[in-house]
Amino acid sequence: MISSRICSANVVFIRNAASKIKILNPSADVLPFKGVDAEKKPVTINLKAGKTYSWCACGLSSTQPFCDGTHKKEGFTLNKPVKFQVEKTGEYMLCNCKQTDKRPICDGSHKEISQRPKSADATQFVMFSNSPVYEGVARELGYKHKNGGFQQ
Repeated sequence: MISSRICSANVVFIRNAASKIKILNPSADVLPFKGVDAEKKPVTINLKAGKTYSWCACGLSSTQPFCDGTHKKEGFTLNKPVKFQVEKTGEYMLCNCKQTDKRPICDGSHKEISQRPKSADATQFVMFSNSPVYEGVARELGYKHKNGGFQQ
């Protein structure tokens, strides 16, 4: 018989000896997908030893480089913040492009990211159908049939 009990262990992952950073939730650190770049350069910030920080991994936080809970909104992202502590008080360069392989520390990945905005290639595309439901809703919203589609 297989036990249905779930065991949880306090796992601490040390990034590397040089950075002296302890990752407190390794499962958030090893996700295969990266977040949206908040900025294409790192931020230098003074961190205190022993204090727990939550680094935004999704890139959507308004309090970059730290998490503000934006990732919790339904349908937003699967990325979770990387919780970490530093062993030595001092200045650290935290990644803001979210592409680093050494989360939360900058590893220079921002140098490989295109400086061209992703929206530069975006096009406006509107799709409509000749269904009675669509026409009824469009008319109800005040749209008029014009140039093969509905416009306000």
